[in-house]
Formats: sequence, structure tokens, C-alpha cells
Amino acid sequence: MHITNDLLIRLNNNEPAAHAELFKATFADLTVFVHRMIDNEDESEDIAISAITRLLGKKLTFSAVEQLKAYLYISVRNGALNYLRAAQKDDPFRKQLQDDLPIAEDPGINKKYEMDHMRKLIEAGLGKLEKQCAAVIRLTMQNMAPDEIAKTLNISPNQVYTQKSKGISRLREFIEQNGGKYGIPVVIILLMILCKIYFG
Repeated sequence: MHITNDLLIRLNNNEPAAHAELFKATFADLTVFVHRMIDNEDESEDIAISAITRLLGKKLTFSAVEQLKAYLYISVRNGALNYLRAAQKDDPFRKQLQDDLPIAEDPGINKKYEMDHMRKLIEAGLGKLEKQCAAVIRLTMQNMAPDEIAKTLNISPNQVYTQKSKGISRLREFIEQNGGKYGIPVVIILLMILCKIYFG
């Protein structure tokens, strides 16, 4: 999404020509972002159009390009989540995430909830693993070395490596199936799994 400072200034001045330029600069990226969440091309386009139209109708002003981008992305994400709620998806895990996520357009608020939902996604994935496999991953997230994990669980170091490899592989599959619906990159979640940030 390429929005120049010049375009931002003209949008803040409510210049009609800037409205069309904003649409051209943002529509495709916003549509792709929504499509990742709802997998419906027509609805994705409608949600993107509505977000842009709503922004222009409010005649808001922004102090920085990133602030404008954040507003648009949060707006279309909220629209996508509303669509998913209305569609009454059957997956209870996804429904829980959708019901918990607030409809907010404050990047600070949404950042906090994004982290909460990544933690929930990890916990849900761990719940799908075998007991020993999940235990190895949890201890790994606590920054324990393989030898320490082996001693704690009374298993061999080789078993630790095997269980860790299997656990990460299965978590990746789970996250690819569920995390993408919320625009959460798999790599970010896997880094959280393997770093102490998860418990930060």
C-alpha cells in the first residue's frame, strides 16, 4: 500500500481528486488482506470499498501516513470479523476468537488484543498435541535447554529433539489453518513459541 505524504496532506484538506487517488492506492491491498480472512472475493471487495468510503465520509485528518494505514487495516479487519460472525462459522475455536476481539479502531488497543489472540492460538495448538510433545514445547518456550527438558520429563535428549520437531511441525500446520484467518503470519507465532516473548 503506497500512500505518499503529499496524498495525506490533500486528503486532510478534503480534496476530491485525493479521494480517487486513495482508492487506487489502497483498494487492492485491502481486498487481499480481507480475502485472507474470509476467503470470499466479492465480500472482500465490498468490505474494502466500505472501509475507504466510510473513512472519506468522516472527513478525518491524520498526522502520519502510518496512522492512516493502521486505520484502514483495522477498519477492514473489523468488517471481515463482522462478516464471519454473521456467517456463523462452525469452528468453535474461531468463533471464540471472533467473539473476544473488540471492534476498535485504536491501534494501541488492537495491538494488545492481537497479542492475546496469538497466545490463544498457541494454546489451542498445544491442546492438539500429545501430552509429552506439548510438555516439550512448553518447556522450550520457557527457554529450557534440551538436557534440562530431558531431565525434567525423565526422557532422553534424543526424545526431546524428536518431540520438539514433531510439535513444531504440527503447530505450524494448526497455525496455517487457523492463524491466517486473522492475518497473523505463521513465522511471527512460531518465533513467539521459541522465544521468551510469549511469557513477557
